[in-house]
Amino acid sequence: MITYFLLALGAVLSITVVGGFTSSSSSFHTTNNKLVIDDTITSRWGRAPYIALLTEPDACSSLTKVENTIQAIDNATIDGNVNLVVVRVNDNDTQGSEASVLKWALLKRLADMKKTRQFLLVVNDDVDIVLKALSENISVDGVHVKEYKSHLIPSIRSKLEHVSICSFNTTSDNQNEHSIIIGTSCHSIESGRKSYELSPRGPDYLFVGTCYLTQSHPEKEFADQLEGPTLPGKVKKDLYHFYNNANDNSGDNDGTKITLPPPIIFAIGGIDQHNCHEPVISYGADGVATIRTVMQASNPREIVQCMKSAMTR
Repeated sequence: MITYFLLALGAVLSITVVGGFTSSSSSFHTTNNKLVIDDTITSRWGRAPYIALLTEPDACSSLTKVENTIQAIDNATIDGNVNLVVVRVNDNDTQGSEASVLKWALLKRLADMKKTRQFLLVVNDDVDIVLKALSENISVDGVHVKEYKSHLIPSIRSKLEHVSICSFNTTSDNQNEHSIIIGTSCHSIESGRKSYELSPRGPDYLFVGTCYLTQSHPEKEFADQLEGPTLPGKVKKDLYHFYNNANDNSGDNDGTKITLPPPIIFAIGGIDQHNCHEPVISYGADGVATIRTVMQASNPREIVQCMKSAMTR
């Protein structure tokens, strides 16, 4: 039955300044006090505000769930409004052989889908499956590293980039196209700074939360247990302050230069079409990450359009 399903599956299936820093993240930097668009970033990520879409935790729990997940993502990404898709499933659901097959099938189908769409594709906390995909020339962009493992980002990046270069015959002309995307999560300003300072390079994006009450964190039952919608903007402001101080020419710093701007900041946790504007427009995040609001919608495309409009009004 699994084999039959997999065969069938393969056959079908603006710049706003907030609090003294730009709200469009590393798409921009300053030169002589002028804003300059970083084409290296925008060529892959597009323009802010960004939307990241995560699969539901049980996305690989059954054949039906995999198919529903693919259909939802296919619908949500039609207009190019989703910038990042993250395959994030419960570890317990992928331990068995059947679940592992389904996860691999889901990843391959999404990699195939992104050839005609504009989203980046990463896998949560599974370096091995990304290495396997890259070694088989399957277009996966990278991995999301858990917060407590964020110190491993430099070594993970090195390993993935080595396999990517070997598999895709990367040259100087197409290096950006196949460069690895690595993200992580943070729940405090200190955690965000720590990951950014990793050498030689930290994460490309951060999921910062928890902004609102969400099923993903059932232990946080009350609003006062949340980090809140202001944290993503605070993290970004701190990182840009650190970046600008490290690269000023006044002689006030210790001589350390940081060549890469801060990562893209996604607000996460209970994000929907009604509140997505708050962490972005009011507090300066670069975009939002969402799960059930889109994945469980009867019309994912419409919800994504509403969120994009809400964040750009």
